[in-house]
Amino acid sequence: MGTLGSNLLGITFLLITFLLILLASNEFIKIKKILLVAFILRALLVIIEQFGLVRLPDGNSIASDAYSFVKWAKIFSDQKGLSVLIDFYVQDSKLISRIISIFYTLFGESVMMARIISVVLGTSSVYLIYSLCLRIWNKRSAEKAAWLTAVFPSLALYSAITLREVYVVFFLLISLIGVAKYFENKSITSLFQVIFGFYMLSLFHGPAALGGFVFLLYLILDKIKFFISKLKFFKINLSFLGLIIIFITPVILFINFNIKFPYLGSFQDLTDLTNLKQVANYGFRGEASYPNWLAINENNELIIKTILRVVYFLYSPFFWDIKKFSYLIGSIDGIFYFTLTIYLIMNWPNIWANPTTRVFVLMFIVYLIVYAFGSANFGQAFRHRSKFVVILIILAAPKIHKFVFSFKKHYIR
Repeated sequence: MGTLGSNLLGITFLLITFLLILLASNEFIKIKKILLVAFILRALLVIIEQFGLVRLPDGNSIASDAYSFVKWAKIFSDQKGLSVLIDFYVQDSKLISRIISIFYTLFGESVMMARIISVVLGTSSVYLIYSLCLRIWNKRSAEKAAWLTAVFPSLALYSAITLREVYVVFFLLISLIGVAKYFENKSITSLFQVIFGFYMLSLFHGPAALGGFVFLLYLILDKIKFFISKLKFFKINLSFLGLIIIFITPVILFINFNIKFPYLGSFQDLTDLTNLKQVANYGFRGEASYPNWLAINENNELIIKTILRVVYFLYSPFFWDIKKFSYLIGSIDGIFYFTLTIYLIMNWPNIWANPTTRVFVLMFIVYLIVYAFGSANFGQAFRHRSKFVVILIILAAPKIHKFVFSFKKHYIR
């Protein structure tokens, strides 16, 4: 529950944040209700666990990663203070702890305050997805996507505890908006936004940066295709050739210079079949683990069992996997994902016709394969799939039926 002083600090921070959200939502009057619902839902989740009313899955009231990140924040604050900024961008996946430690140094230690940071990022993500869908679809689709993001169970949960998921979602949306802007105007600023967003993602969780490589690869292939078409007419643009070299350099560096990302490893690690099997089977522990027949024991099982694990990753636990009441949360979450998958399929012609959403769907597939391959229990799946569910929401938005996201018909006209 925390001490009286830390709780008072957290409540003060909550009230100030609420006032700021209220003022900000007045600037975005079209989605003011959605932003307020998103904030209030997340704030309530913080309050009910902070004061011992409910224990949230993966929450701060249990021995979890959320507890560990807060503990590291206290260590950074006590030992380094604001000098933590010097090694702010170390690739050790503790950036969330460094961010929280800055608030601890400036205002004092309060777990509740640290959780409000997550609330702010989660609420901001609702606006970001609205802004992005407004850019690539239309107002109706943008509102539907914003409503669903505001009330989506796992997104609300991870916006109320001190885990990296909400930070990953926030910077993923920053990156995706940059991608959309780039395809609109081909500007350098939008390209820098993409690079910045995916670089930040690499600091929070290595595999989350793979979307940046997908974007780069798409651009490389597109530029090469255009370059070849010009060669037919004996036209060679040296600046254009230089641009291709710039785009392809990060890929070459990753492949040839043993560059490692946290949780992802190097290119050599990713092509070592023995290592891949160890990674795939690491999570087979505890009562929440996948069925044993999904373990990858032979090289010839890699493809077929990865496909099966993708299904389990997105939609499990299935009814035959439910062993206790808490599994129902993951099962209901899986139903949301299944429904969104149907809407994505219905929207496929529109998705593939747009280069922006074409890149988004390629990113989603890469994330899906990588995270599904590395997950071997229902808890991992529930947590990891929430990192990029916003892409699924964006792609499905035009076809989402209003019954799924709306409490009252007049919210979306």
